[in-house]
Amino acid sequence: MRIAVVQHAVRPAPAQDLEALVGAVVRAGARGAEWVVLPEVPAVAESPLNDELWRRLEEDAPRGAVTAAYVEPGESCSALDDQDTPGVTAILTGDSCFTPEALACARAHAPGVLVLAPHAESDIQAEATLEFAIALSTSLASLVIVVGTDGADPGEPGHGGSAAVYLGEVLAEALTGDDVMYVDVDRPVGPPESPDPLPE
Repeated sequence: MRIAVVQHAVRPAPAQDLEALVGAVVRAGARGAEWVVLPEVPAVAESPLNDELWRRLEEDAPRGAVTAAYVEPGESCSALDDQDTPGVTAILTGDSCFTPEALACARAHAPGVLVLAPHAESDIQAEATLEFAIALSTSLASLVIVVGTDGADPGEPGHGGSAAVYLGEVLAEALTGDDVMYVDVDRPVGPPESPDPLPE
């Protein structure tokens, strides 16, 4: 299964964000991606444009499945278990990517895939998240995807760091700004067979 992970450079206007996200998904589909992972872009997700985004994706990119890295407010994690993903998938966002409670919530679903959207507020935080993702790929889920936006000022969420890690190996790492990474995996992806302890 070919997976595409989209890193999105935030635009000055939400309508530009929407067009860029749709374009990235369409291009990923043209390159054979069967599942596309998008970052949550607040200017789109928290406005009426969110409905327009999903309508456009259904219209312009109907063949592939698309997942946005989003967890409902008040919940520790989100989980998907359907044929569109390479395996049971747990999603963590923001600071919850690092809390014992959220990691326990994710582990309860026995995921093969973990999506982290940490909303890094600096380049150092983005780098630290990648190290954390490497550890999680041998302790919680075999495939760990880090996805986010890029181009924010220091102290604001959106400092890139998108990557895909499989059992301790970094398969792909995004450059700065807009980027799409492609990873090919065999389905189904399950948890590590002999998991390490969760990182502290």
